[in-house]
Amino acid sequence: MNIIKGIPSSDGIVTGKCHLLDRSKIHVVKYRIDKSGVPEEYKKLDDAIKKTEDYISHVREISLDKLGEDHAFIFDVYLLLLKDDMLVGETKRFIEKELVNAEYALKKVSGNILKVFNESEDEYFRERKSDVEQVVQKLLRFMSADEYESILNIDDEKIIIAHDLTPSDAAAAIKRKVKGFAMDLGSKISHTSILARAIGIPAVVGCEDISSNVTPGEEVIIDGFEGKVIVDPDEKTREDYRNKEKRYNKYIEELSKLKDAEAKTRDGERVTICSNIEINEEINIACEYNSEGIGLYRTEYIYLDKGDISEDDQFEILKNAVLLNNSNPITIRTFDLGGEKLSDVLPHPEEVNPVMGLRAVRYSLRFKEFFKKQLKAILRAAYYGDVRIMFPMISGIEEVNICKEMLRESAEELKSENKNFKGDIPVGVMVELPSLALITHLIAREVDFFSVGSNDLIQYTLGIDRNNEYVAYLYRPTHPSILIMLDKIITDAKNAGIEASVCGEIAGEPKYIPVLLGLGYRNLSMSPASILKAKMVINRMDIDSCVKLVRELKECKYARLAEEKLSNFINAYAGDVYFH
Repeated sequence: MNIIKGIPSSDGIVTGKCHLLDRSKIHVVKYRIDKSGVPEEYKKLDDAIKKTEDYISHVREISLDKLGEDHAFIFDVYLLLLKDDMLVGETKRFIEKELVNAEYALKKVSGNILKVFNESEDEYFRERKSDVEQVVQKLLRFMSADEYESILNIDDEKIIIAHDLTPSDAAAAIKRKVKGFAMDLGSKISHTSILARAIGIPAVVGCEDISSNVTPGEEVIIDGFEGKVIVDPDEKTREDYRNKEKRYNKYIEELSKLKDAEAKTRDGERVTICSNIEINEEINIACEYNSEGIGLYRTEYIYLDKGDISEDDQFEILKNAVLLNNSNPITIRTFDLGGEKLSDVLPHPEEVNPVMGLRAVRYSLRFKEFFKKQLKAILRAAYYGDVRIMFPMISGIEEVNICKEMLRESAEELKSENKNFKGDIPVGVMVELPSLALITHLIAREVDFFSVGSNDLIQYTLGIDRNNEYVAYLYRPTHPSILIMLDKIITDAKNAGIEASVCGEIAGEPKYIPVLLGLGYRNLSMSPASILKAKMVINRMDIDSCVKLVRELKECKYARLAEEKLSNFINAYAGDVYFH
């Protein structure tokens, strides 16, 4: 038996056989084609060349500022390789002669070239080997519909062990009825953890090297409460966890009784509960829990999964989300990624500090055609339902007005293209930077709603990296500065007659809900898996007690003492909301 400690990421206990997901390399499979299939393989190769050219050109463009023309020549070398007959022409001849798929032909032809380069006595040619490898890998990624081992290819009801997982894995996990997962990377508030909680899959992350310490098919236990992965458990451990799992299932059964209940305090105050959604497959889960809409639709997962996709493809994904949402409102957040999270199929410059750099709306405003594709897709999707748009990482009024002007331009373009769209949709901002939180009285005149992104607001206000284990203890939502900002945001929204919701992780964390109620928030958005717990807490509260609690928390000089006071409060009113 081997017990591996990690970070508890998503509640739950599950036992099963593990599947080790191999993401170390692209898997190229050889298959035969008929002579009639040759043109199709040519097209596959040509399409990959075009996508790779676009990618490299984009990287070159955004690297010029940092590298200058003298060093950007390497991208020109890559572009020349994509036109080289020795690579491209020979690959096409190989396809026609051997009647094999394009991926395999490219792999064989490039292998022969690399062998020649490697054996050359000329140092320049030996150095160019890495250039060929880079180009070939990018071509293979764009050519392969399933370049990595996919969760869709494994048996149902397995526990996944991996180095890391992608957003598309989450969708596949639902389809394959994955029981749980554990991985080397990640933190409690990383996007993978958020996804796991959203779809209700027990998970442990940040295990460092678990993918190197399990054998495929071994029995494992995932303990999402304590952050443990038990590999090859002994009989006593199995029995202990069987009993714990039974207790947990009973706990879930009791929570499920709240599915049809209203979220209303004991003194009759109604609270609107919406869902944070990353992938369309989650929407059905949200509807099961009677979510009242989507308070945050994270579009970045479209890009992480598919790269810089076309307006039409984005439109189809968003339209599907709107239709799945059963006429409920949906708030679509525009692109919200930075260099630390961008997919390798979406170019971005190298940055020393990407968290504070070209990310979210800043990236969108730097690459306006990229931004317009998304804005037009959102406006077209709005034709089919109740859609609102939200801009992230706004630091001041000027950015908001530029975004609104681009939205108007996008509507004009759609009108001239005779496409169906809805132009007059509510516009809001994500309040996640202290600079914006301090001027919400001004920004409220420019927008239709606020949504508080508490994760980043806390991170930027307290000056800590929320994923850094050494300073994680400082990540306290009850810090006096955070309470003051949250109070100001809701007060300014009410004074301006606009809505303010909270869509950060604190909205779905039971012990922070009384704080938000006491401050005056009545719109909360959270992962679907958190909705029932939120209802339980809200139904046990009365507003006067919550207001009194907030007053007491504001008087605490130390955030640590405020957290202790808050824990005592939630245990007194709704201690059974937590599984012990």
